Amino acid sequence: MSTGTLPAVSAPDEGGALSALRRLDWWLVVSVVLLLGFGGLMILSASSLHADTQYGDPLRFVTRQAFGMIGGTVMLVGILLLPWSWLRRSAVPAYIVGLVGLCLVFTPLGHSAYAATRWISLGPVNVQPSEFAKIALILVMATYLSANEGRLGDILGVGLPALAIPIPMIILLMLEPDFGTTVITVALCGVLLFVAGLHWGWLLTLGVGAGGALAIGAVIEPYRVRRLLSFLDPFEDVAGAGHQVIQGWIAMASGGWVGQGIASGVAQRGNLPEAHTDFISAVVGEELGVLGWCLLIGLYLVLVWRGFGIAARSKSLFGSLVASAVTTLLASQAIINLGVVVGWMPAKGLVLPFMSYGASAVLAHLICIGLLLRVSMQTELNQDPALREGPSPEPAEVRS
Repeated sequence: MSTGTLPAVSAPDEGGALSALRRLDWWLVVSVVLLLGFGGLMILSASSLHADTQYGDPLRFVTRQAFGMIGGTVMLVGILLLPWSWLRRSAVPAYIVGLVGLCLVFTPLGHSAYAATRWISLGPVNVQPSEFAKIALILVMATYLSANEGRLGDILGVGLPALAIPIPMIILLMLEPDFGTTVITVALCGVLLFVAGLHWGWLLTLGVGAGGALAIGAVIEPYRVRRLLSFLDPFEDVAGAGHQVIQGWIAMASGGWVGQGIASGVAQRGNLPEAHTDFISAVVGEELGVLGWCLLIGLYLVLVWRGFGIAARSKSLFGSLVASAVTTLLASQAIINLGVVVGWMPAKGLVLPFMSYGASAVLAHLICIGLLLRVSMQTELNQDPALREGPSPEPAEVRS
């Protein structure tokens, strides 16, 4: 009996996915394409003078960003064509590779900047493994939690092993140190456990414990204390820790409603540190004004709306977990980055997704979009009889 049903079950994974490509979530696709184009334009405007002066190539940063976009697009398409079951099978290998990458930053291959060792130097290219490790963590925790669906009440047998999964990654991130990514990683674990159905009492307890541990980690390092104090009063250290935030405020204030115009701003010409990376939104405010910021925030709102909508529609716990966590990852990085620029949060060194310069980041974020679109496609495959023959593949995954 089982041999007669296997072809019908496997058909949607292999051939049906190609038919479902036409049913991509185009709201999500268009918002990401607009963010990528917007980001490329602003990176060019913010970095061309610096790149020309220092490297003799005004297109240096935007060209590197373009390579990251191309690589990310290839990975995105690959995920869309990948059989659904392979996402689960790839989770553990991806997690192991992620941990190895985080370990490599402490070897001679490691590259340090701004008192942190977060990159692997591969000739002319620096790769930030934490960007990909976060995605691997999402996949491996989603795989584990979905395989134990309805069993999180067994704290010792199921809950504690789930909590143990991110611990090696968190330790390595703290050693780099990368406090901002650590905070996001802890938040992702909380979202995954919440969606998987962990009781609110345990969630509250874990949240308080994690918050306390992160607070202790924030104050035991002198540089984090300086960042916190400069956040509370940037004008206390105008030439030091508060300089970047103050220059960002000046840039945004000078933009007014409609901005100074593309490539007409002055803050990025040496006055605003990291103008094309962490503080790219300040350049948006200066050159495109309030209207530019509204466009930027609007595009992120569309992305978040579609991402959580995909998670809600998914009939698979694994799909809901992946979509919820990936959307949380992108949204939290955007919120933290924009919060730092406007002075609502201490500096964290996190880029603005799809906007800031960083080939590793844009490649990883496009992988996230690929995962969102793949979950959306699988929902269509399971629900639309025109795209499949026979029963949904979900029962087959449960039986296997």
